[in-house]
Amino acid sequence: MTYLDLVRLPEDGNRHEIIDGEWYMTPPPTTDHQLVVAKIIYLLSAHVRPRKLGGVMVGPGVYFGRHDCVEPDVVYLLARRKALRKRAYIRGGPDLVVEVLSPTTESVDRGRKLPLYRDRGVSEYWIVNTANRTGEVYEFGPLRKRSVFQEGQTFKSAAVKDLQVDVDEIFSVLE
Repeated sequence: MTYLDLVRLPEDGNRHEIIDGEWYMTPPPTTDHQLVVAKIIYLLSAHVRPRKLGGVMVGPGVYFGRHDCVEPDVVYLLARRKALRKRAYIRGGPDLVVEVLSPTTESVDRGRKLPLYRDRGVSEYWIVNTANRTGEVYEFGPLRKRSVFQEGQTFKSAAVKDLQVDVDEIFSVLE
């Protein structure tokens, strides 16, 4: 499947993505998923906007090539890289990608998307798990690193300058 095939699909409320030419369809997300996505957008935007560091977007398509087009939950793009932002999608690897896990997306988010993001120029990838209230942070710079954070902990983003993230704050919307 190609990007042109993807955009020809009828609008049905589901998320459609292709990785290495293979089509993936997932149903609309749950309310817990969307609450956590909204909280992450808020936390990132509150840090990024006043400092004019770049742009935070919810669910834009990311075009890596005609056979690799995905729709992450949250994307951050440094201000100096705003030329990657096209009308229909981000063209190339964003600086930060966040995926909030759902039972229907976990195997793809951990399996197919992890190497795609790592190999296509994404600097940092967060996998946020609402079920066990943890976050995994993958740094894909020169020193590849994976860290796991749980409630009661904070982490510092490598992709977003001076950003400290309180894991409790991410999941506070689920209380």
